[in-house]
Amino acid sequence: MSKTIVIYKTKYGSAKKYAHWISQSLGADLFDVKDVSVQMLNSYDTIIYGGGLYAGGLLGFSFIKKNYELIKNKNVVVFAVGSSLNPDKTEEEIKNRNLSDEMKEKVKVFFLRGALDYKKMKPFDKFLMFCLKKTIEMKKPEDWDDDAKGIIATYGKSVDFTDEKSINPILQYINSL
Repeated sequence: MSKTIVIYKTKYGSAKKYAHWISQSLGADLFDVKDVSVQMLNSYDTIIYGGGLYAGGLLGFSFIKKNYELIKNKNVVVFAVGSSLNPDKTEEEIKNRNLSDEMKEKVKVFFLRGALDYKKMKPFDKFLMFCLKKTIEMKKPEDWDDDAKGIIATYGKSVDFTDEKSINPILQYINSL
């Protein structure tokens, strides 16, 4: 059994794609979070969790938060998948919105760019994107940040920013433990 487990929760597939690449590269076990019990985690030294980022919340991360006391002495790494163009700012927001103060000290967080396909998007997600677009459009274009420009440029389209090379910082971090 591998000493590393990669757990993911995905809505449209990007988190699963990254989790698969990470698992393959590390020779780690791979599971959808719905198939994992906290007892399983006792067998691992390193736990990598990945999920989509939705309005700042990390999909399925409640499993890690709820069980953190039982795994806090392990290496815990989180990757979030979203559309932001500013990974450093996004990683900080992920920490602030999803991690307790103790977790912020111990859990390493990474951000990876995902994909958007409006044809596959669920109605509620389409509605949220429409609202976000309208909110952005209420501002002057010269006040738009890179993320706002990206949302406007890709709205209604199918785009895929996933890139296997972008997992390299995660692999380097894990291999340095």
